[in-house]
Amino acid sequence: MTALANYSILGHVLPHLIPSRCAICSGEPETANQCICDACVSELPWLHNQCQQCAVPLAAGDVLCPDCQSTPPAYRRCISAFTYQAPIDNIILKLKNDPYASEIKQLTALLAQRIIHNYQQAATAIPKMVIPMPLHWRKMAQRGFNQSQIIGNLLSNYFLYQHKTSLKIHSDICQRISNSQAQHTLDKKQRARSVKNAFSVSAQSDHSVKGKTVAVLDDVVTTGATANAIASALLKAGAKQVDIWCLARTSWNNSTQ
Repeated sequence: MTALANYSILGHVLPHLIPSRCAICSGEPETANQCICDACVSELPWLHNQCQQCAVPLAAGDVLCPDCQSTPPAYRRCISAFTYQAPIDNIILKLKNDPYASEIKQLTALLAQRIIHNYQQAATAIPKMVIPMPLHWRKMAQRGFNQSQIIGNLLSNYFLYQHKTSLKIHSDICQRISNSQAQHTLDKKQRARSVKNAFSVSAQSDHSVKGKTVAVLDDVVTTGATANAIASALLKAGAKQVDIWCLARTSWNNSTQ
C-alpha cells in the first residue's frame, strides 16, 4: 500500500483513536477534527500584505514588488495563505519528513479558503487543472512521497466536499528532469539558473494543458525561481495561463528552503 493510501486511511482513523489536542498550544480544539485551535489559527503568520503577482511579503500599501515591476514572472499570480515563519515553517519541515503530519489537513483547508477568496475578488474562475510541484525521481526515491501531491489530494477533497467543486490533480503532466543543487546553498541568481530548464511537459499526456489555465501547487515558494521555471514550461506547452498556489511565501533572503 502506498504512503498516500496509508495517509488517507489514517486521516479517517486517527481522530477516533487519539484524543485531539492543539498541535501548537496543546489546548483542546473547538471541534474533534481540528489539529490547531481557533485561537492559534488566528495567531498564525497570515500573509496580509503581498505583491499582487508573486505574493512576496511587502510593506502595507504596495501593489507590486520591484522585481515584478521590472521583470514580471511567467505565472499570472501566486496565492499563498501564510508567510514562512514559525510555526508554519516547522509544520512544513515536518511535512517534508512525515507524510502523516496531522496539521497539514487543516492548513490546506485554510489555503483553500484563501484561494476561493482571491478568485472571488478577482472575479475570475478557479483553475480546475492542478499540478503538484514535481520532484526529481532521485529525490522522490529518497523521500518516498511528494508533499505537494499530499496537499493536492487534501485540497481536492476540500473543494469536493465543502464546495461541490471538482479539482483534478495531475501528477503525470509535468516532470522534473534535472536534479539541481540544493536551493538553500544558492543565491537568487544561481537559483534561477539552476532551474531554468528543469521541467518537461509530456506531449503524450492524456490531459493536455493547451488552452487551459493551470494551477501549480507547492508547499512553500521562496525566490519564485522554481515557480517561474515550471510556469514557463507549461506556457511553452500551450497553457493559456499559469497560477501558483502555496501554503507559505517568503523572501528568498530570509529562508533556508
